[in-house]
Parts: sequence; structure tokens; C-alpha cells
Amino acid sequence: MTELETKRAAIAELIARIEGLDPRDRSVLDERVDLAVERFDPGAPEPSDPARADLHRLIRDFRDLRDLPADRNNVRLAEKGEVFAPEDDA
Repeated sequence: MTELETKRAAIAELIARIEGLDPRDRSVLDERVDLAVERFDPGAPEPSDPARADLHRLIRDFRDLRDLPADRNNVRLAEKGEVFAPEDDA
């Protein structure tokens, strides 16, 4: 699972808990996650409710990671040792 997929799963889990949804209902959760991510206002103050504050931070981190330019993302992968030179394929 990629870092982006891990963050998305954490968002889905938290939304299910906050809204009392069945965590096994993937279609509803996927729709809720998509809406939450698209409607997220990065300039909005962090909510005072702890669960919603966690959701706010998770969505912000998810969007930051999703929107990384390819160059920066490649650097991050290289730092983790996940990018290999073509010479390594021999």
C-alpha cells in the first residue's frame, strides 16, 4: 500500500467513525472521502473537536502528498530507496 493509499484509508476509517457509517460499505465511504477531500478548505481553521481536527490534518496531508509535483515525489521515493537506476536491472 502506498503512502497515499494509507492516508486515504485512514481518512475513510475516521469518516466512518465520525459519521457512524459501516466501514465495510466501500462505495459509500469512497464517495464520502472524495467529497471530503474535494471540499477541504486548507485556509479553514482546525476544528476544535479532536476527531474532526484529526480528519482535517489527515485530509491536508493527503492533499499535500497527492499534489506533490512529480520531481519532488521522485526525490521522496529516492530518499526512501524506492527508485532504482536502470543499471540495477541487469
